[in-house]
Amino acid sequence: MRAFIPLILFLLLTLLQSSYAEEDLLEDITIKPVLATDKTICQISGTWKLSFEITNTNPYTVFVAIPDEIVYYDKSLKYYKDFQKLKVSGVVATYVDDNYTVLNGEKGIWIPPYTTVKVYKDGIFAYSLSTTVYPNRFKVIGPALMDTTSVFDDFQLENTIYKYGVRIGNYKLLVHGKVVKNSNTDELSMIIPAPLVLKNYDTFHKLLGRYDVDVWVDSYTEYIEKHHKMYDDKRKRMVLERTSELHSSSTSPFVPHVDDALIPEMDKDFVDKDLNLRPFDVPAIVFTTKDGEFKPLEFSYVMYKK
Repeated sequence: MRAFIPLILFLLLTLLQSSYAEEDLLEDITIKPVLATDKTICQISGTWKLSFEITNTNPYTVFVAIPDEIVYYDKSLKYYKDFQKLKVSGVVATYVDDNYTVLNGEKGIWIPPYTTVKVYKDGIFAYSLSTTVYPNRFKVIGPALMDTTSVFDDFQLENTIYKYGVRIGNYKLLVHGKVVKNSNTDELSMIIPAPLVLKNYDTFHKLLGRYDVDVWVDSYTEYIEKHHKMYDDKRKRMVLERTSELHSSSTSPFVPHVDDALIPEMDKDFVDKDLNLRPFDVPAIVFTTKDGEFKPLEFSYVMYKK
């Protein structure tokens, strides 16, 4: 028996050393968490030019101060989860115009009695569009959707001057822009509303060159609702088919039987809520690029409002 004691001690020592080695190895191994990251897929940029007419209905000359900055505000559009919503960050800026007359520190124009003059303001816009990327995850991706636009509201200009017998009208907004894909983005499939619009505009005209591809649809809302309905009908059909399979596959009490009346109607609350509302709507650009194609997509349009 004594002859086996050294052997037993040796085996115990070997096991202890192996255990310590495993513990040391486990302490040295670190697993980094997989975090979602934002990826910029493209930029939208361009120039805009706004013109409008100011009329003096007084029997005397008036001085009208013209604001340096034309104010645009962001407006959200209808959105469905069938599409990949993009994060939008950017700016709309007005060029400084020093050609106006200065009176008491205000830049503006003199308008004779019963006279109408045309005023021009112009500037630039730039947006960066990004999406959230989840590594190592299965994902079904719909068309990328920009669901906001910038709106020029004439109320700010008109509100304070009507009481002085001065009127503003006949707005015209001319926009030239382009969509530029990032170098690390291979393909794009996108829906982009007209990025700058006049509030309650009367008419819209897309401007196409002789060889330009027409990427415009008349209504952002109608386009995404049409495609949402296609996705919605497909989901309902899949639920019905799956329910039918469950009914016919087995009579076992362990197989659930779903009453058709209990099948949810997709987005019913959303539709009912907006049924009696006229949604804000604008024309939109819809396109898909080819793999590896990096040529900018250029667009131009003009809007009018009386």
